Amino acid sequence: MKRVTPLLAAVAVLATGVPAAAQPSTLRAEFAVPFERATEVIVDGRLWSCTGTACTSRGDDPRPAIACRKLARKTGAVTRFATPRSELDAAGLATCNQDRQ
Repeated sequence: MKRVTPLLAAVAVLATGVPAAAQPSTLRAEFAVPFERATEVIVDGRLWSCTGTACTSRGDDPRPAIACRKLARKTGAVTRFATPRSELDAAGLATCNQDRQ
């Protein structure tokens, strides 16, 4: 049986743990209709960078449905909204888009 050197074991642990820890927290909203050009939108002091069919913003929000709803008012109907911890389900997206109907 081969023994793994402690250095190789440490590198393996760090290599698998670093990517998740190094990724910044972001919110992500997706839309059915693409933006015509790269756009920045400020909602409640939060900067959203939008391009293609998605907007992203640094950080997290404890009330994702409300953050989604405020963004949808300025940008259009949201088809997907994800935070670092969760993603809105169909009911959450319905709440998000209720002002757009």
